[in-house]
Amino acid sequence: MESTLFTRLDEFMQYKGLNDNRITIQAKIAVGTLGKQRRSGKGLSYDTIVKILTAYPELNPTWFIMGTGDMLLKGAADTVNTMSNIITTIASQNAMLKKQQEKIDLLISQLDYLRTQVSINQEMLKELKQTR
Repeated sequence: MESTLFTRLDEFMQYKGLNDNRITIQAKIAVGTLGKQRRSGKGLSYDTIVKILTAYPELNPTWFIMGTGDMLLKGAADTVNTMSNIITTIASQNAMLKKQQEKIDLLISQLDYLRTQVSINQEMLKELKQTR
């Protein structure tokens, strides 16, 4: 079976004796967020991941996000350093995704403009043909 954020979260929850509601409360996640993200099939959002990792510092971010290493961190120093590195990486990826989405939005608006121009040109061509 493929290991996903949710399968790893479920494994951690089972280990800790938690359920979605308990994590929602302890990680200060909006009620229903985990269920909604589970049902969407898209995985966990950046904010949800950060809140879970913050609420459970023993949870190894590398294991949780990438599925490598041990589920639990060995020491407090490892926790702080690893979390810091992972959160920095996630923030960087999130910024890159935001820029890409901005580019996509720009391309969509340019495409809409070009479609409008083509439509106008086609109408003008029709009118020219009719006046001849």
